[in-house]
Amino acid sequence: MNYLNHLQSILGNQATVTEELSYQYDGDGILVIIKYLSGNNYRESTVQPIQLSIYTTDVPAARTLFESFTKTYNNTAYTDGLDYIHQIYSTPLVLTTFQPTGVNYTSQLLVSGTLIISSNVSEITSVSIDGTEYETTSRILTYVGMPNNKRDSTQTLNQTKISYASLKFNCTLINKSNTLNTKIRNLRTGALAVDTTFAIVLTFNDGAVTESYTMRLDSFTVNSENQILPTLSLSFIL
Repeated sequence: MNYLNHLQSILGNQATVTEELSYQYDGDGILVIIKYLSGNNYRESTVQPIQLSIYTTDVPAARTLFESFTKTYNNTAYTDGLDYIHQIYSTPLVLTTFQPTGVNYTSQLLVSGTLIISSNVSEITSVSIDGTEYETTSRILTYVGMPNNKRDSTQTLNQTKISYASLKFNCTLINKSNTLNTKIRNLRTGALAVDTTFAIVLTFNDGAVTESYTMRLDSFTVNSENQILPTLSLSFIL
């Protein structure tokens, strides 16, 4: 994994990106220093906390740049060779202001992050419902076989057969006023038949593989609580 190259390619000429202890800042422009913190190694993955220390003479410009960066790339993944890296970022924090550096006075901002590094990962990266892609906070695809235990021999140990199976897809998203919300409201108020179908398209990261299903809404839950955004939990069945 070469995170330095990845960050340089995103920020381009908007900032100078380097790793700690390898650059002298003269107080000109925006400097980003990547600091790798202590993380955890597992058999086939690594959880690597990082800090982006940002030095600038223009706090509003740097803050705007990294507010956009953290919002755009938070909870996204990219590949680097065989590595699959999932990125998680905090919002930028202003630490110090007007510190003398060279001939200028600079300020420091901090962005905390976590890189989850693994390889050969296959995950659902996007969910489309009735032709519209929705941002989901969780995605679960479940295959359930229905066993038939009817005895078909005199053996002591009976052999189970799978007569048929079902496929379920569960997801959670922020509950917003949109086409999906309107369709579900029409279902629960009786304006639409309960057997109404939904076109579900799931895209996986490995080779941009897609799986398309025509499903029916098995259940839904609207969760609305004080001080948190309302969520909509959906369960579809094939």
